[in-house]
Amino acid sequence: MKSTKFSAKVLATFILTGALAVPAFAGATLRGVDYINNPSGASPSIDAKNLRNEQDADSQSQTAETINDDVEKTETGKVTIIDGIRVPTNIKSDEAILADFAQLSGGGANMDWGNYYPSANSIPVGNADETWLRNFGAYSRENTTDKVCYLTFDLGYENGHTISIMETLKKHNAPATFFVTGACIKSNPEIVLAIAKNGFTVGNHTLNHKNMSNVTTKELFYTEVNTVEEQYETLTGHPMNRYYRPPEGKSSQAQLLLARAMGYKTMLWSVAYKDYDEKAQPGRSSALATLNKRIHPGAIVLLHATSSTNASILDELLTGWESAGYTFKSLDELPENEFSGV
Repeated sequence: MKSTKFSAKVLATFILTGALAVPAFAGATLRGVDYINNPSGASPSIDAKNLRNEQDADSQSQTAETINDDVEKTETGKVTIIDGIRVPTNIKSDEAILADFAQLSGGGANMDWGNYYPSANSIPVGNADETWLRNFGAYSRENTTDKVCYLTFDLGYENGHTISIMETLKKHNAPATFFVTGACIKSNPEIVLAIAKNGFTVGNHTLNHKNMSNVTTKELFYTEVNTVEEQYETLTGHPMNRYYRPPEGKSSQAQLLLARAMGYKTMLWSVAYKDYDEKAQPGRSSALATLNKRIHPGAIVLLHATSSTNASILDELLTGWESAGYTFKSLDELPENEFSGV
């Protein structure tokens, strides 16, 4: 949403005095073995010659139909592909967001998302029941016995590995979602544009990767999320895909409801490992062993695009998962109501 249409100031003006209170997050006290964080820091410069031609995705699309001004456009259900960019077909109106926000209250994060893995390749136990999460538009996995998984990458800042990661994904015809911060869009717009132009989904990882425990009002939450939308739309000319990943997995029932009111699905994860510290990267063998033990049917996989280890192992990792019978799907293909009672 453009701030000229619907800003935090406008939001504050229309807040109802009788807004409903939102109870605290109903999560378990168990903290999972994976505590995922994006380290902060300035991103190094990227040599433009290493960037893929932003028009490559256009030339690779053989099903697209040429329309006005030579723009390539094809319908794929939840998204429309325009010039290689995945554009959501339905965006919640400002008026609808305003009406829903008026019924909600803010509240800082009081949950650290994580998973416990009972055994190799088993469904992990998360900090909250998946059925409960779905009631608030949040997901950590698909409920299935089919060997499918959803690849996602958190990109708080560019660390020189994103192009290599995209090239590997292209090699395997693997769709993926990159959750970017507003800081990353500002410092490395060419990287974010390359992600979008190469047909990958770009999701929202907040403006500054704040500790969401300190985002205690709905006005603050709105600013953290909406500003990234504005930056992305200015960069690409298209609205952002409505997938939200809270930094460090920190959230609350109140924030899940606010994200849903803004038209977002909150994407957590069921497979991850400690890959986020660039100064203490896991070894190749250790990383492969950990991820191969944790992959399971229906997994939403979280990897950090800032990780040198991830860039080096990704081809071997995906090859191994394909050999084990796994296929890769886009978040747009994630079922919404496969859990009973939802």
